[in-house]
Amino acid sequence: MFTAMPGMIRELYENQEELGFLSMENYFGLRTTVMITYWRSKEDLLAYSRGQKHLTAWKNFNRKIGDTNAVGVYHETYVVPQGYYEAIYGNMPVYGLAKASGHMPVTAEVRTAKKRLRTGVK
Repeated sequence: MFTAMPGMIRELYENQEELGFLSMENYFGLRTTVMITYWRSKEDLLAYSRGQKHLTAWKNFNRKIGDTNAVGVYHETYVVPQGYYEAIYGNMPVYGLAKASGHMPVTAEVRTAKKRLRTGVK
């Protein structure tokens, strides 16, 4: 899995617009590695999952690991309509959703979460 990831990540960043890939965040721990990706649409994500690089990596992973418990895979997908989410960053660089979809400062007009979510501010 670790040998296939660099090629897929490179492909995603080199073809962002075409693939609908927006951004990603990685976390590396002692026993856990987490990758969060942001996509333009669920259709773009599903199309990439059926693409050659991803399918080849997935088939190789299943052939090598199979039903053993050597490596676990945890996968979640969320589809959230525009205007129904927010990400607040205090004293942070542009990160996560803000990096994927744009950053907008909190102003007096949208100081509360209720106002931000009503106006569709991310």
